Amino acid sequence: MHQHIIRFSHPAENYISGLPIGNGRLAAMICGGAERVRIALNHEWLWRGNNRYRDCDDVSFHLPEVREAILKGDFETATRLANEYFGGLGGISGVKNRVDPYQPAGDLTIDVPGGGSYTRTLDIDTGEIAITSGATEIRAFASFADGFIVVNVKGPGVAALSRIPDPECDVTVDGLSLRGQFTCGISFEIRGREFRCAETGAAKEAEKAAKTILLDICTSGGGGPLRQFPDKASYAELYARHIEAFKKAKGAAELDVDFSEAGALSSGEANTDERLSAFRNGQDPAIPLLYFEFGRYLLVSGSSGELPLNLQGKWNDSLNPPWECDYHLDINLQMAYWAADPLGLNRQQDTLFALCDRYRPHGREMAKKLYGCDGVFFTLQTDLWGRMTPESKGWAVWIGAAPWMAAHFTRRWKYTLDRDFLENRAYPFLKEVAAFYLDYLIKIDGTYHVLPSQSPENRFAESGGQYPVSIGIDAALDIELTQDTLEACIEMSEELGVDNDLRARWQHVLSALQPLTTDSQGRLNEFDRERAEPEPGHRHLSHLYGLFPGWRFPEGHPLREACEKSLDYRLSHGGGHTGWSRSWTACLMAKLGRAEDFQTHLHALISDFATESLLDLHPPRIFQIDGNLGGLAAVCEMLLSCDNDHITLLGALPGSWTSGSFRHFKAPGTLDVSCEWKNKKAVSVTLTAEKGGTWFIRCGSGTRFVPVSLSDGETRTVDII
Repeated sequence: MHQHIIRFSHPAENYISGLPIGNGRLAAMICGGAERVRIALNHEWLWRGNNRYRDCDDVSFHLPEVREAILKGDFETATRLANEYFGGLGGISGVKNRVDPYQPAGDLTIDVPGGGSYTRTLDIDTGEIAITSGATEIRAFASFADGFIVVNVKGPGVAALSRIPDPECDVTVDGLSLRGQFTCGISFEIRGREFRCAETGAAKEAEKAAKTILLDICTSGGGGPLRQFPDKASYAELYARHIEAFKKAKGAAELDVDFSEAGALSSGEANTDERLSAFRNGQDPAIPLLYFEFGRYLLVSGSSGELPLNLQGKWNDSLNPPWECDYHLDINLQMAYWAADPLGLNRQQDTLFALCDRYRPHGREMAKKLYGCDGVFFTLQTDLWGRMTPESKGWAVWIGAAPWMAAHFTRRWKYTLDRDFLENRAYPFLKEVAAFYLDYLIKIDGTYHVLPSQSPENRFAESGGQYPVSIGIDAALDIELTQDTLEACIEMSEELGVDNDLRARWQHVLSALQPLTTDSQGRLNEFDRERAEPEPGHRHLSHLYGLFPGWRFPEGHPLREACEKSLDYRLSHGGGHTGWSRSWTACLMAKLGRAEDFQTHLHALISDFATESLLDLHPPRIFQIDGNLGGLAAVCEMLLSCDNDHITLLGALPGSWTSGSFRHFKAPGTLDVSCEWKNKKAVSVTLTAEKGGTWFIRCGSGTRFVPVSLSDGETRTVDII
């Protein structure tokens, strides 16, 4: 097995070169220089709170006016009116939106003499960071067992709390206690306690100076009170408890690849910046394995609390972070959880479901106030307070956020077959999404249309150049999400034996829904028909949702080739020019079984869009975590690709991944999958089914699927041709 260690022999020059720790509720980025180590602290519930009760007026009476303009073909007017009525006050209007920004709590700084040798490491397998600067050694982790940030200082070092100046936050500091109160917002507190190590007659001077600091944070906005500090605290004991809980949180999935013949450097010995340089020059092919493990580490460390990952996970040190460091529901939040099901990280994805539950009450109000519809509406950009007001004029006239989030509920049910989850979580939410569609869809000449409709963040020429996104009819993503929602509701209601009348309505609408279309070159249209694109290399690949992460276009589907042509066309014009966009491209190439292209785009993701500590970048150099998690999903998809009960193993295996194994990956229907391969061929496949069923499995793209039937609890090693 590989050691998964990120290592440097120089300090972090800036925040995004730091090393992250977290337990979901608390997080910290450890950075700083050789003489001052900075531990930048975060709490998942620490958002300013100035706008936590925001609302909007009823504007639904404007909807017929917008629809009339669209049906006349006046897309420029329709786009302008839709954004003025339904887009909110922020965005391109120049007015600050009302989304509350995610905030830093403060910094614990440790001043040390410095001088001499310097090293810093993050052990991904344990979540422990170690820094050696001269005569001082600092170790830290975010405890999964006790809930604290735990810092051990061995040797000289003076610790202090502080927070960057903020004119809208009243801060008081008293030793290892910091309190803050945002103007018109929430309050928060950091509290620390220092424990000196017991001295003995034989203790060395450095050991006499050793101390362990426990830190906790609370907010008035949520997350519970401060935890009670223990009377005594041994770093070794705290660490031992943490390790047990941390390994349990990471789950049973394992991945090991033999790169010994391909010139890989040892992650336990070589510096990561040196390894990245070698990787960019075509050497050290093991870097993607480290990137995979780091992605899983971020997902577990950032999403094991109560809230899901925001745009920067749980790690932010800016008072005014890009895009408020918020929740973007048109790709970014969803992408962060694409790997949760195949890696069996149900506990972490539960935070996503809980957030949707927080959004639903106000989402019902917004469905009525914005569009006059029953059901639920989620906005494109928001925070944790559960308010669904549109805040991004120019982008926010889109109804697809709730159905895209609902697709995660559907997928969880398909993976686990958990009837309680189906009955009490998934189906109630899907029904509300479907209820919105039943009111929102317009029937014209016997066909149902999504109207207004937009493809997230992209536009066509006929809508003019005033707005960045076009308002039209029947964008491909909206059609695909409508299909997903109605099909899931039909299947769920049949499984539960309920809502026969509703099911008949869903089936009727689904059968008469506007179909997807292709252009003159055989490409899947992003909009309702072939329309001129001002930006053919756009970063979004929204119309390809049905290929991945969706399961709408399995092999043999007449539109699969159209998706592939659309993808190649987008890339030929410079698509994939952000971290998250490049990772989505890698996922799509894995789904298509295009091994060489998968490797190209995974390589580009890491080479072009990663800091030295492997954090994902959005141009120009903005840390954004979705690319990390999208890359994690891409590797999962390359190893194990599913279209419901059809499963492809090693479908896009890179050339340098000659031999290896993965264990305890998950597939729909409660299937646990382990696979060993040599010379790029599977030599052993072991399947375990918690609940019995039949699956169709193959190894490598282009070979035939083999049916495998298992009974409840059965484990079998199978030969797959």
